[in-house]
Amino acid sequence: MTCSQLLHFFSRLLLSHTDKESAMETAPTLTQGVATPDMQPAIFEKVEAQLPIPNFDPAIHLNYQPPSTRHSFTELGLPVPKGCPDICYTEAFQLFSEEGVRMIRREVFRREFLDKYMRSWERAPCLISGHYPVKRDGTFLKQAMMNPVTQAAINSAFGCALALQLDENAMGYINVQLGAEGIEGVYRLNEHPTKPLPAAAASGLPASEYDGAMIDSWHKDTTPVVLVLMLSDTSTMVGGETAIRTGDGRVIKARGANIGGAVMMAGAYLEHAALRASNCAERLSLVNSYGYANPDADDSGTTLRSVNLGFDNLSYVKNSFMELKLQRLRDRCNIAIERVREGRENGDAPTREECEEWVRDQIRLLKMTAWELNERIPNYLAMDMPEEALKTYLADA
Repeated sequence: MTCSQLLHFFSRLLLSHTDKESAMETAPTLTQGVATPDMQPAIFEKVEAQLPIPNFDPAIHLNYQPPSTRHSFTELGLPVPKGCPDICYTEAFQLFSEEGVRMIRREVFRREFLDKYMRSWERAPCLISGHYPVKRDGTFLKQAMMNPVTQAAINSAFGCALALQLDENAMGYINVQLGAEGIEGVYRLNEHPTKPLPAAAASGLPASEYDGAMIDSWHKDTTPVVLVLMLSDTSTMVGGETAIRTGDGRVIKARGANIGGAVMMAGAYLEHAALRASNCAERLSLVNSYGYANPDADDSGTTLRSVNLGFDNLSYVKNSFMELKLQRLRDRCNIAIERVREGRENGDAPTREECEEWVRDQIRLLKMTAWELNERIPNYLAMDMPEEALKTYLADA
């Protein structure tokens, strides 16, 4: 049964429980079995709540097409983090199919989901996050993002192996553009993306208190690499890009080229922002966080800068962060052990420089971890690490 047929079926089922005269007054307008925007919101929500959410199938829900270009840190006048590839961000590429995006939206824009996970903070007027730790919520999203085919596409797009980070807000974090209806307007969104208005008609959108605000203001991420996936129709959208600041202060803009299009960037190492669309009632972008799969790559970008004491589960966040850092230390130790064994078999001894550099790197990892857990919270949230902070914290090392 198609989505349209399901909508028709559930609409008629709901209406059958009202008396005939009331039904004539409140029945949704149906054209060839398709529910229109005239359908009363309460009825439409009940209909949508009955629509099934399938299991993720990469053959149906993905449509990966590699990016045409990747841009380097060197090209943007930025330093290359130690042990990391010289890749800063990608041009837009297609990742999800329209059907895949519809299923993400179907899952996320149910009232009960929004009631639990829609939030606001000083950097962004509206976001949806925090569902990863809850076993039965965001099931399609988790299946989609943790599927090995999806991960292979992510690695291909960025140009190196990455690992999905799975803390409270690192997977399926959605930035939402608010309009004249504010938060209430988010409850009217559904699986079907809103079409942008023609440029000439954009002035017809109602004025909003959010018109002058960015969707997510200038910041660096708390994880080395991010995926920014567009869940809206960007085909004729004016604005709505991801803005990136280069080393010399210039601003460049990157945009997913279509529904399900994406860009990737080394977001912990460059400033960026989510810009507002001016001719569309919605602009929705989903953000996933990744670390470099190579344990020896720099991990100083994995921080707790964006913890929000108003809604984050602090115990969960701190334990997840500590576990992530200890896993990286363990993996670095395993690599070092293999190098030592190879050296022993080949008759090579580790040099003083190699030993001391390795020890310094691990001390730095551990001391930065301790600083993030004990100094960042609550003193330096939403701030870069003060220039002398680590030096002072390392004084006894």
